[in-house]
Amino acid sequence: MGIIQRQTLKSTIYIYIGVLIGFVTSALVYPKYLTESQIGVIGLLVSWSSVFAQAATLGFGGATIKFFPYFRDKEKQHHGFFFLLVMVVLSGYLLFLAIFFIIKPWMIEDAGVDSLFAKHIYLIIPFTLFSLLFVILDIYNRALYNATTGSLLNETISRLFVLVLVFLFIWDIYQFDDYLNWYVISRGVLVLLLLLFLYWKGELSLRPDFSLLTKERRQGMLSLSLFSLVTGFGTLAIIRIDSIMINSFYSDAEVGVYLTTFYFGTLVLLPSRALRGIAPTMIADAFKHNNLKVVASIYTQSTITQLVAGCFFFLGIWINIDNVFEILPESYEAGKYVILYVGLMNIVKMAGGVNDVIIGYSEYYRTNTYIMLAWVALLILSNYWLLPIMGISGAALASLLSVIIVNIARYFFLYAKFGFQPYKWAHLFILIIALVTYGLVILVPPAQHFILDILIKGVLVTIIFTSAIYFSNTDPQINKLIEGYLDKAKALINRY
Repeated sequence: MGIIQRQTLKSTIYIYIGVLIGFVTSALVYPKYLTESQIGVIGLLVSWSSVFAQAATLGFGGATIKFFPYFRDKEKQHHGFFFLLVMVVLSGYLLFLAIFFIIKPWMIEDAGVDSLFAKHIYLIIPFTLFSLLFVILDIYNRALYNATTGSLLNETISRLFVLVLVFLFIWDIYQFDDYLNWYVISRGVLVLLLLLFLYWKGELSLRPDFSLLTKERRQGMLSLSLFSLVTGFGTLAIIRIDSIMINSFYSDAEVGVYLTTFYFGTLVLLPSRALRGIAPTMIADAFKHNNLKVVASIYTQSTITQLVAGCFFFLGIWINIDNVFEILPESYEAGKYVILYVGLMNIVKMAGGVNDVIIGYSEYYRTNTYIMLAWVALLILSNYWLLPIMGISGAALASLLSVIIVNIARYFFLYAKFGFQPYKWAHLFILIIALVTYGLVILVPPAQHFILDILIKGVLVTIIFTSAIYFSNTDPQINKLIEGYLDKAKALINRY
């Protein structure tokens, strides 16, 4: 667990710095200086490129995490694993190009021939390449037990690039079309930086070595890759399908409103992203040695810690929901319940811990694929049902309902196959603490200025919720973290 804690701490710092930069960009700058349609086209380019990039990995990311421990040997350049990785990725990108040109007419027709997205659809080609390369290099880097560099680049540096680029647009250095071009180029810069880092660490080698690619291992890698491809594609589809489907029912402008308000709901999920950077590698190694106790420990701890963090962040956002719309322009109020449903969805996700990772790296990894396919189908059907009735809030509610069903299915599967039972009375107590905290803070009269109101309510949530969690010893890991911060604060006070 030591490696997880160290990597998680560093990644969390990078993520939160990136969140601060991203908040300035997405919540303050974009809504003020870009139109809803311009925000929408940025989101659609990111959505389509992410889906295509995931498909172009051909599922080899999952095989990398699972099988790299068998190739790991720096003196022998990991038996040519990086060469194998590059060959698979290049094949996947060529396949993407063929698919893209086949479905491009449909994509343009679906979005509208005169839409801003149709005008810039060609940017998907380089954007997908850069996204694909970064994803696969980051997976390779994480397999080398380094989850922090990818977090630094993807969560912090990339957002800093975007913020600088948008200010150049605001200052009329270039037009919006040029901004989109530089937006894509900035992704390529991240790929170059990650490549230079791996080269500096001596982890790049294009020398082929097929000595460890036995027939049995090749079959195992192929099987896992095929299922990981479907699973990974499904994962990205789940994340991006809502904005794509909103564009089918409505316009670029509604997509822009949805994505901007969706961002606030995703803040709840931030603490889990750092854990998921390193946990898959640890779980894969535990399964390699058939150490189910380690897997069970990671599973249980992930559900408790993430539920605490998720409730805390959700409280901070929803208690200040009226203040959020003091920041955003009036046209964004249609997304109020997007924030609610997305926030609740992410609490449910976090309460499930790393259940999907455990299934994915167990002998039952195929089940993840079946669940993912059912999830995508459920999401598409519920979107078709709710979008015409509820507008953009329907897409968020569809996501919430599907996540609840999927997490219930994963829980019962892991219980049936491994006997894992991560939930205790502590989980219920966390929810009670969150509800009581909300009930107390919501009674506080609003301050005259919304910024002061945010500060007052934020401080109250922090004091009430954190104190209740700490003194009840609901999560010993969080208690240790709080005590560490308190010790540092005392040392700092004593120094002065």
